[in-house]
Amino acid sequence: MATHSTCATPIKGTHMRIIELDACGVPITGTGGQVSVTKGFVQVQMEPQYEDGVEFFERTADGTPCVNQKDDPTLKRLNLTSQFCEINTSTAALMISARELTTGTPTTGTGFAVVEGNPERRYSLEVWQEVAGAGACDASGQQRYIYNAWPNVGATQLGSYTIENGRSTLETTSETRAPATQWLDLVGGDYLPAGYELELDEHWFWNVTTTEPPTIACDPTTLAA
Repeated sequence: MATHSTCATPIKGTHMRIIELDACGVPITGTGGQVSVTKGFVQVQMEPQYEDGVEFFERTADGTPCVNQKDDPTLKRLNLTSQFCEINTSTAALMISARELTTGTPTTGTGFAVVEGNPERRYSLEVWQEVAGAGACDASGQQRYIYNAWPNVGATQLGSYTIENGRSTLETTSETRAPATQWLDLVGGDYLPAGYELELDEHWFWNVTTTEPPTIACDPTTLAA
C-alpha cells in the first residue's frame, strides 16, 4: 500500500503530440509514420462511455421485493473531442483519415482532401499541462507537468467547421481503444514512472512528471525504433 501521494493542480494545455499507429495500435517507426507536436489546440474534452450494469428485480406474489440487485457499470471506451485553432495539414490528414495535398521538392503539405468511407487511421494522443500554484516545482526545483496520454485513438470523425467573420476552428471526435504493448517502450516510457508495466486494458494515463514535453514544430518528424 502506498505511504505517500502526489498532489497537483492541473491548469491549461501547453503541448499536444500525435504519433501515427498501425491498425494494431503499434507506433509506426521510421519514414512510414509521423510525429506532430503542436500548441495550436483550443481544448481536448474527454467523455467516458459506460455500459449500464444489468439490473435484477423481482417481486413475490404479494408484491414484496424478492430480488433487488444491479451489476456495476462497465467502462467501454473514452470519447475525445479536440478543437484546433491552428491547422497542421499533415496532422489533420492523419487524424481524419484524409489525403494530404502536397507540392514541390522537398514535398510540402498545403492542405487535405476529405473522402467518403470509414476512418481507418490510428494515432496516440498526448497532452501536457502546467501545474498551478505552489506545486509548480518539486522539492529540487524542477518544473512539474501533468502528462495525459491516450495511447490508441481512432474512429475519428469531423466535427463542425464554420467560415464566418471570425476565426475558424477544426473539430474532431474520436474513440479510444486498449493500447499495444509497444506504445510504452516507444512513446510513453519517458513520461510514466520508471519500471511501469503496461496493462492491456488501460485507455488513459494521467501522471505528474518532471520530464519536459517535446519541442513544438510545424514540420512533422519520425519516430525512432
